[in-house]
Amino acid sequence: MIVDKSQVKRILVITLSNVGDIILTTPVIRVLAKEFPGSRIDVMVGPSGKDIFDKDPRIFKLIIYDKHLPISDKRRLQLKLKRLKYDAVVDLRNTVLPLLIGPKYRTSPMQTFPKAVVHKKHRHLYRLYCLGIRSLNEDLYIHIPREDEEYVDALLKENGIAEPIVVINPGAKSHLKRWAIEGFVELADRLINECRANVVFIGLNEDKDVVSSIIKKMRGEAHNFVNKTNIRQLGSLLKRTKLLITNDSAPLHLGCAVGTRVLAIFGPTNPKKYGPTGEFDVVVNKKLFCSPCESAECKYDHECMKLICADEAYEAAKIMVQGYG
Repeated sequence: MIVDKSQVKRILVITLSNVGDIILTTPVIRVLAKEFPGSRIDVMVGPSGKDIFDKDPRIFKLIIYDKHLPISDKRRLQLKLKRLKYDAVVDLRNTVLPLLIGPKYRTSPMQTFPKAVVHKKHRHLYRLYCLGIRSLNEDLYIHIPREDEEYVDALLKENGIAEPIVVINPGAKSHLKRWAIEGFVELADRLINECRANVVFIGLNEDKDVVSSIIKKMRGEAHNFVNKTNIRQLGSLLKRTKLLITNDSAPLHLGCAVGTRVLAIFGPTNPKKYGPTGEFDVVVNKKLFCSPCESAECKYDHECMKLICADEAYEAAKIMVQGYG
């Protein structure tokens, strides 16, 4: 499709629902802002993604879409979007909405990907190829305003936390993607004792019991930041961090978005699709016959995670914190 960029004044991007998945779509918005510098970009996102975009100067309007809305409300939203007369719609969810609101240009819901395009970030960017935009190298990003930076400044000062800071995220949406509590206990203690790191645990409300359990079992003193930041503030924290250690989860992609070094622990999911994207990032995983299975259930006693020992995670983390010297 040949797109007349001079005719594209309004663009709608329909993004995803889960925070980690949404962050993986941010390069698309970055590319669109570069390709159509005078255009208005609106973003449709689920409620959990609001904090990612609502301070972003690239975005003119944020449309919150709740899939649990009544059919009548969804119909009203569709009519409202049609009245806005978008010139182009980039649909990363493969919905029927672009067909219903009738833009001149739209991404194809039937798009196939070359074998070499595997990572989800690259696949989102590849969707722009049908609009004549060919860029697979744009980075993840999140806009962090000054007030969020100042909040994190105060939080670190209040807790007496100085460099080097190592942030650990032991949670994940699926329990199958979580490394063992004992592994995080040993790893955190060694980082404190041998690397003199200030260790900060992060997570959502559902992670509070896991984090509390880890901290109680540790010999060293760590900091519990569960529920102390929104997504932008967490991004600000990660910017100041020497290393992020995380399961396959949203903070992994947030760390990549702010340029933090990431040590990612993978089991059932595929790091080629969801792994960290930084040049010096590291993935720790076990290459078993069944892994990555990308399954919601495990037939083999979770061995892909249980076989990862604290020693190998620590050796990778030590180099990332202290260097090779």
